Amino acid sequence: MNIKLIAADLDGTLLDSQKQLSPNLPALLRELRAKGIRFAPASGRQYYNVLALFGDENMTYIAENGAMVFENGRCLFADELPRSLLREATALVRTLPNAYAILAGEHSAWCEDDEPVFNENAAMYYARLRRVPNLDEVDDRICKIAVFERGNAEHGCWPALQALSGEAQVVLSGADWVDLMNPGVNKGGAIRQLCQKLGISPDECMAFGDYLNDREMLEAVTHSFAMANAHPEIQAVCRYQAPSNDEDGVVRAIRNFL
Repeated sequence: MNIKLIAADLDGTLLDSQKQLSPNLPALLRELRAKGIRFAPASGRQYYNVLALFGDENMTYIAENGAMVFENGRCLFADELPRSLLREATALVRTLPNAYAILAGEHSAWCEDDEPVFNENAAMYYARLRRVPNLDEVDDRICKIAVFERGNAEHGCWPALQALSGEAQVVLSGADWVDLMNPGVNKGGAIRQLCQKLGISPDECMAFGDYLNDREMLEAVTHSFAMANAHPEIQAVCRYQAPSNDEDGVVRAIRNFL
């Protein structure tokens, strides 16, 4: 089996229920690298957050739900949001009570607020976050706008941000968060762009996932694996099943398959 790229979601897939990586993963990654097989964590998290988790710059990382791909410490591509949309979105967020914006960029994430609860939550997802007086003056390639509203995003900022739905995807990503990205951005699109750059076919790719935001990634490869703990819709679209994330499923499935 001539596999050249393996992509794996993090939460619920590569990470166990305690948010820990398998102790067996480092040895597997060394073996894959020796065979010339790229391993790419694929997450909605910031690149610098995932990099801190793995501690290895010399890997391929799919970050921000596919809006950015890094390899060997270099940004291969970023699905940059238009400056006009950034200004419009940040202006709208400033009018919303208890809502705070983060611009997710190539070099850092950026915010202009220092509200304590917002800071505490932002720190969980952004390992590199810089505060500036005015987000309109940020000089970076921005691929996502994350809007925080504690416990009320669905009924507070999310309906208000629908005013931008003609220009961007407006995605409710949790009880506290709404994400804005360019239309069509997802992990599957990142896989396809990465394969095109590297000259890799879907038949040479494996992918692992557990939840609905992994669907496009799993459909973009021939060898798709649903975790045993995956959502039923994900299990339905995958060719194979891996043991659960609490059973070292990704590592075991890769070893069995290869």
